[in-house]
Amino acid sequence: MLRKNVWIVFTFLVLGCQVSDDDANLVPTEENPIVNSEVGTDQDTSDSKKTFDRQEMLTFIVNQIIIPSFNNLEVNLGELKSSFDLFNADLTDENFEDLRNQWLNSYKAWQHVEMFNIGKAMEEYYVFKSNIYPVDTVRVKSNIESGAYDLENPNNYSAQGFPTIEYLLFGPDDDPSKGINQLKDNIKYRDYLKTMIESLVSHTKAVKEDWVRTKEEFVLSTENTASSNLNMMVNDFIYYFEKGFRANKFGIPAGVFSPAALPDRVEGYYSKIYSKEIAMEALSSIKKFYNGISVENKDVTGPSLKSYLNFIESGKDHLLSDQINEKLNVVENSINALDQSFVRQMDSDLTLFLKTYDNIQSTVVLLKVDMLQVLNISVDYADADGD
Repeated sequence: MLRKNVWIVFTFLVLGCQVSDDDANLVPTEENPIVNSEVGTDQDTSDSKKTFDRQEMLTFIVNQIIIPSFNNLEVNLGELKSSFDLFNADLTDENFEDLRNQWLNSYKAWQHVEMFNIGKAMEEYYVFKSNIYPVDTVRVKSNIESGAYDLENPNNYSAQGFPTIEYLLFGPDDDPSKGINQLKDNIKYRDYLKTMIESLVSHTKAVKEDWVRTKEEFVLSTENTASSNLNMMVNDFIYYFEKGFRANKFGIPAGVFSPAALPDRVEGYYSKIYSKEIAMEALSSIKKFYNGISVENKDVTGPSLKSYLNFIESGKDHLLSDQINEKLNVVENSINALDQSFVRQMDSDLTLFLKTYDNIQSTVVLLKVDMLQVLNISVDYADADGD
C-alpha cells in the first residue's frame, strides 16, 4: 500500500524485514465462532452464534486511547512552547533546564501516538516530521545558517521533530554548558528551535482535530478487508512494534542489520541518559493498546485485541493472548535490566542489548503471524528479514 511504501522509503536507513502469511478464510467452528464485522451486537438475531463487536472495540480504542493520547501530547507540547518562550525571554540556566525537561515530557507523550500512523497522520507524513533519527546535523546547521528551508521537503524530515530539538538542546558533546551557550550566543539557533517546536504543535493539533472530527465515521469501518480502518489499525500496530520499536530502538543501534553496532542510531542519543526511559514509555503504550487500557484511567478497560483473541479462542487451555502478554512482560524485564544510556549499555555489554532485541523479535512472531492468523487479518506491508 502507498502508506507503507512511503514509510519504507524514509526508513530504509534503519530497518528491513519480510514475512508472508496465508490468506485463508476463517471458517466458523466451535473453536472459532463467527466474528461480527459490522453489526454492533454480541449475538445475532437467532442467538445461535456469538459474535464479536468490532465496532465497540474501535470505539473504545479511539475514545479511550487514541484521542486522550493526542490530548496529552498536545498539552505537553503547549508546555514545551511556553517553556521555550520563557527561556527565550530570560536566558537562565534554570529556564534552560526546564526547557529540557519539557522536551522529555513531550517526547514521552509522543511515544503513545506514534503507532497511529493512519488517516491525517499518514497523509501529512506526521511520523516523518516528528521522529526521524539519527538527526542530519549537517542539514540542521545549513538550515540554521541560511534561514531558508522547506520543512515539507522530505530531505528535511531528519532535520526537524523531537530528535532535532534534542540535538539543539543537548548538542553533540557531553558538556551541558555547550548546549545553553550555543542557544544564548546565536539567535539563529533559537529561531530554528522555536520553528521546530511550533511545527510539532501545529501538526499535532491538525491530526488530533481530525481524529475528533472523523471518529464517528472511523469506527464504522470494521470489515475484514485490506482497506478497512480496523484491519489497517491492527497492521499499523504490528508495523510499529516491528519497525518503530523493535528495529529502530534496538535492532539498528545493536548492529542487527549491519556489520557492527551503530550507537549513534539510538533514540535519545544526544541527551545521553533517556534512551531506556523513552523505550519503556513506548512499551507502556503498546501494552495499553493491546490490552485495552484507558489512557486517562488505568482501572478502566475495554474491548481490545486481547479480548478479541480471547473471544475467538474461547475454551482453549492455552490462550494466545496470554502468551503475548507473557512475552511483553519478558520484554519489559529485559529493557529494565539495561543501562539508562543505550550507548553506554552497548559499550559495556552488547550481548545484553541483543538479548533484548531477541525477546522483542519473538513477540513479533506471535503478533504478526499467530495473532493475525487467528484474527484472519492479512499483513498489508512487506519487509525483508524473514521472521
